[in-house]
Amino acid sequence: MGLTELFNEWIVERGSAKVQEKHIAFFRDQLSAADKKTSLLEKKITELEAENEKLKSSLGESRKENEILRSKIQEHKKPTNQTSHSDLLEEVKVNILLFLSTHDEAYAHHCASALKIGLPVAQFHLEELQDAEMVNASYSAYDEPSWYLAQGGRKYLVRNNLIT
Repeated sequence: MGLTELFNEWIVERGSAKVQEKHIAFFRDQLSAADKKTSLLEKKITELEAENEKLKSSLGESRKENEILRSKIQEHKKPTNQTSHSDLLEEVKVNILLFLSTHDEAYAHHCASALKIGLPVAQFHLEELQDAEMVNASYSAYDEPSWYLAQGGRKYLVRNNLIT
């Protein structure tokens, strides 16, 4: 083998080594960039997983609240054959309405003696029934008010089958 051939072989090997060196440097740069990107993606995954856990927790709480609200709605939708508790009047008020339904007008002391309750109790309930627009009063300058059944009271008695 001659000197020229050795020189040519050396140039080829040396050139190959230089090319290989450049390729290795390029791959190292690519690997470094990929490592940085992987690191950023892992950080982002951690953040998203934490956010996902918060959202799952919030969703769970919302589902519980939704279930509670649905059950409350169902309770209010339950059909009843009776008047609801909030629509029922106290017994003494019902008795006053029934008494007034059989009299055109009556004084508080008439209601009190007929129902065997005290006059202040009768006056109290008559005034509450007046606030509820179930009875009305006719006022006189010379006498105590006389009470009579208003349309709201008549409606209550009819709807609850207390009068026919």
